[in-house]
Amino acid sequence: MVKRNAHTAIVTIPGSGGMVNGEWVDSGQPTEIEIKGHYDPVNNARVVIKNNSLGNEKEVHGEFYTHSKADKTASHLVVADIGVDVDIISWEQYQSHSVIYV
Repeated sequence: MVKRNAHTAIVTIPGSGGMVNGEWVDSGQPTEIEIKGHYDPVNNARVVIKNNSLGNEKEVHGEFYTHSKADKTASHLVVADIGVDVDIISWEQYQSHSVIYV
């Protein structure tokens, strides 16, 4: 069995806004959360396609597995110790874990 090393990743969640007295107010500041998990690059032998938040199909180049709860609004993933700094295609929740597709 292959031993996997745990990585710490920083996920950026854009600032959200809302309606106040009929006017859109943006909180402005993005939030960064720290999560632990495992990163696996997608090899050239298989092609994985996922839809991003806009509904466009994108080819997946890597997957980050974590026990953290998925946040569909997350936009960016940084795993500094292995040099990964990419935009998130989608973050999907499963029963026991979630997967960030980049």
